Amino acid sequence: MGFKMDKNRLKDQANKFWEKGVYKKAVSLFEEILALDPEGEKGMLLRIAFCYEKMGQKDDAIFNFIQAAKVFAKSGFFLKAIATLKNVLELEPTHSETQELIADLYAKDGKFYNPIQKSTIIQTEKLVSQQETKDNSEKVLTTSKEEIEFVSDDDIIPLEDDYIEEVHEHFTANDIFNMQIVEPAPIIDASSLLVPLPEIPLFSALDRDVFIEVMDKMKLKRYKPGALLIREGDDANAFYIISEGSVRVKKELSDGKEIQLAILGKGDFFGEMAIIGNAKRTASVEAATELEVFELSTLIFDNLMAKYSSVRQTLYKFYKNRLLHNLINTSPIFAGLEPSERISFLKLFKSKQIPPNYNLLQQGGEITGLYIIIDGSVKVYRFLDQTTRQDIATIGRGGVIGEMSLLRGEKPVAFCSTINDTWVLRLMPEDFMALKKGYPKAIEYLNELLSDRIYELDLISKLKLGIY
Repeated sequence: MGFKMDKNRLKDQANKFWEKGVYKKAVSLFEEILALDPEGEKGMLLRIAFCYEKMGQKDDAIFNFIQAAKVFAKSGFFLKAIATLKNVLELEPTHSETQELIADLYAKDGKFYNPIQKSTIIQTEKLVSQQETKDNSEKVLTTSKEEIEFVSDDDIIPLEDDYIEEVHEHFTANDIFNMQIVEPAPIIDASSLLVPLPEIPLFSALDRDVFIEVMDKMKLKRYKPGALLIREGDDANAFYIISEGSVRVKKELSDGKEIQLAILGKGDFFGEMAIIGNAKRTASVEAATELEVFELSTLIFDNLMAKYSSVRQTLYKFYKNRLLHNLINTSPIFAGLEPSERISFLKLFKSKQIPPNYNLLQQGGEITGLYIIIDGSVKVYRFLDQTTRQDIATIGRGGVIGEMSLLRGEKPVAFCSTINDTWVLRLMPEDFMALKKGYPKAIEYLNELLSDRIYELDLISKLKLGIY
């Protein structure tokens, strides 16, 4: 008991000296604590290194950073070891021993040695079954169209990455939706997208030498709790990987209310969605605790996406996964469903990616289904006569179309055509009865939506809006 009290007393004294900037006394006490308990207090090495750095004793700082990194690596804390070594490279960018240590963390098969494996799938409350890894069980998320014939199932671009053709070296992230399909693949069950994914795909897809180059270009940054890293609506300028701490992902809804989409922690990453989708930031991210992150600029991220197809394809899987989870959290059609109902609800739908200028619905045409927009946008318009067109609305992420025809049993009253590459969930007309019987809350929402849209159509007709 006396040993423990002495150690705790020394820690309190050392921390007080650190906070006051009296680093010489702080480092002396930290070294004393380490000497008292060399096995139990290995974390003191990092504090000692920071003290020497503050005191301007570069060589002593580098020595202790390296010793601390070795301890973290041996314990399986890969990201913390890398972050610690980044401190050395900031002090001495060409430090050869550090570069070799970073290389040694990279296994021969191109993966990273990390005994403590965990999936970084972002879970929506309890969407994933209880058999999933417990490490992520507390995460909330995981991780808010011209006249052409309707696209048949054979024409739809499926979301199966195994069929993606290699593209030329000038490929950029902005072209992510324009990948060509070598051969047809089956339409994907929407619920099958909610699966565990690799831990850090950006790293695991890189060759050893490229990884070292990327780590050299990555910046290590620290933030205080409450600091805003990403603001919803801003342009994308960086991609982040959490080394230590956690962040809160939040989004403002159309009614002005703010919801929390996720709490992300060590090993998770964020910021890739706006870069891959060539869009504004779709959510805000703030530090929930003391935070340490790796930051990779958009330019370097784009270059990696262009150069390495494995990076591109793996990150795209994460991108799709997060879009789907964001949809579940923000689209009103899911709002009335219990978490346990959402997987079975998704199983009624098929996931499709559709190119621009395809009609999902045609005025006076067949009833083709109920659509929920995961990504992209759809324009709704109708012809009042053979030459007079009236624009009705543009519907984006989380929006629903096709409910009017299904609920009323009538042919579509307007065209619904994709504006850009659009990813949708589609419920076939023959499966609508199963939705009606099994999900009354969803039907209640669709009836309210139908009522609102009938009112809007009447208003547009009376005011003769959108006509040209």
